[in-house]
Amino acid sequence: MDVLMSLAVICLVAVLGVGPAAAAEPASGAAGNALKDIRETLDAGKKLLDEGKPGKAAARVAEASQAIEALAAEGTAPTAGLRSLWERCRSLRNDLELEGADVSGISRAPLKMGTAKASSPKPAAGKPAGKPMDAAAPAAGAAKPVAAARPAAKPAAKPALTFTAQVAPILSRHCGGCHIAGRKGGFQMVSYAGLMKSGMVQPGAGESSRLVETILSGDMPRGGGKVSPEDLGVLMKWIDAGAPFDGPDPTAPIDGLARQATAPPPAVVPTKPIVAVKLKAGDVSFAADVAPVLLEQCSGCHDAMQPEANLSMVSLERLLRGGRGGSPVVSGKGAESLLIKKLKGAGIEGQRMPLGKPPLADDVIATIQKWIDQGATLDLLTPKADLETLTAAGRSQKLSHDELKKVRFQAAGSLWTRAIPDEKPAVIERGDVLVVGNLSAAKLEELADTAEAVEGRLREEVMGGKPPLIKGGIVAYGFAKGYDLSSFWQTAFSDERPKGVTAVAGVLGDVVYAAVVPPAGGKSLGEKPSAGKHDGQTDASALLAEQMTTAALLGRGVPAWFAKGAGRAVAMKFEPKADLVEAWRRDLPAAVQRCGSPADFFGGRGDPVAMATVGGGFIAAIMPSVSRLEALVAQLDAGTPFDQAFASVVRGQPQPLFEAWAAQQATRGPRR
Repeated sequence: MDVLMSLAVICLVAVLGVGPAAAAEPASGAAGNALKDIRETLDAGKKLLDEGKPGKAAARVAEASQAIEALAAEGTAPTAGLRSLWERCRSLRNDLELEGADVSGISRAPLKMGTAKASSPKPAAGKPAGKPMDAAAPAAGAAKPVAAARPAAKPAAKPALTFTAQVAPILSRHCGGCHIAGRKGGFQMVSYAGLMKSGMVQPGAGESSRLVETILSGDMPRGGGKVSPEDLGVLMKWIDAGAPFDGPDPTAPIDGLARQATAPPPAVVPTKPIVAVKLKAGDVSFAADVAPVLLEQCSGCHDAMQPEANLSMVSLERLLRGGRGGSPVVSGKGAESLLIKKLKGAGIEGQRMPLGKPPLADDVIATIQKWIDQGATLDLLTPKADLETLTAAGRSQKLSHDELKKVRFQAAGSLWTRAIPDEKPAVIERGDVLVVGNLSAAKLEELADTAEAVEGRLREEVMGGKPPLIKGGIVAYGFAKGYDLSSFWQTAFSDERPKGVTAVAGVLGDVVYAAVVPPAGGKSLGEKPSAGKHDGQTDASALLAEQMTTAALLGRGVPAWFAKGAGRAVAMKFEPKADLVEAWRRDLPAAVQRCGSPADFFGGRGDPVAMATVGGGFIAAIMPSVSRLEALVAQLDAGTPFDQAFASVVRGQPQPLFEAWAAQQATRGPRR
């Protein structure tokens, strides 16, 4: 390690109170015994898991998890030892979840370390008791004595470290050339999400994180420009705090965040949100004409997690956001747009695109240029929709209902295989609904009966009796276990399934789907109720009504907040006495408190369970009858943009209506 890096480590030890020696300090006394007990408890849990007893194993691991949190809060045990045990807990949690065990008692959050209560320093050897130690040579780890008559001053509160304002500029400055713009050493961190998925950061353990280790060792950054002790301290403190993200989009390029943090505040220029518009005769369709080209020719290099030059083309929103060189599209000016220059290979630095492939045909480039000249408009779905889904939506415009249904139902099996490749599903087709799942034969048949009945009722009450519910039909996935839905979620959203969510609807490529883990003991819609049941209304049919409505609306390109809220509201009207619906109503006041600001709600940020509950309550209030939803769907199918259709049917704008409704909810007490 060179002199500068040695000084960096010395500064960190002095400023942060951490370092290799401190981290490796052995445990002793009560703390040492507690660590030993926790380790033995985890050993016992692992043994039970290996013996095929996941339920008992989960209980032991939960016991260890709680003991670690308690010891961490005391602040008496070595940090490194606790974090090692914590990581083992999290690893066992993942194994137990795969076995279907209840892991709710095992925390998955970053470990929060407390501070031990100050105690009187023990006299050093050869010093008389009651005398302070020599301030010029304090024992390792000892605090300086403070005069009894003078209380210690409280340290000034320091602002919390933020990724967007403090961490992103450091990463961009020191790592941008090799690991943001490129893939040197096979490692790239284009965005916060990409950095966290790389494994280079271990939340809660700054010193143990590979990112910090490579800096401390002097191995990185290469080519000069060493990381200063102050910057390294910021990185370590941020990781120790759990490596939180404070921005609106974890997939946003780190370079872009860094520019925003260091640039002077720009003049406020109102921007118009991108919404799907109805094309005029002769206009180029982004969904049908442009998106398929970008998907086939550009997505390999300009993907979501590791895009070349920080330019991702996975959606229209990401394309227009741009990369290291800014946006490649200048709306209304195709010839001046970098995208067209790169495709033509004229007036540019670097190589012609697509890289490593034959140049695009002149007529294809002319089509893309015409699309930019007409304003780079969106004609289907939303700007956040991935290109695969947009391309499928464009293709669906050219196919009949039966032709599209054939394509969709075939694609449904391929999507299952991507998510759960080692298990072949059973398939039941019921009219415009294809049911795919790994439930028992009886349960799958029951799910198919319910889905068919729900689809018919939705078609009758939401579509005014006009088939189909959605062109090409709907796929209903039924999963036997929560971890099956987790695998599907990872495939569909490249993320972990949120806790407490047992169903989801969406559009992925050609597939419009509703995916559920059916509630245990649910009866089919229309089944004669047994004693104690509410007129045969069941959780299973409520869940399917919610998700199938949501899927049908998402397939029409409406915003997610509306589709999910309307799905919940329809389910509440269809099955008003179902236990699940009653639970939704009871949770509404608390959910409003957890939901966050109106911007959070409309932006889809926050607790997904609370968001669904709040969305259902809001839509049920502004659309008290299903006939209003029917009127809105009719306008959408006639080509009216969502914003216009909403204003026409509801007689207002979403955000003011939501703010008034939320304020009204705040005045009400909890529902019983």
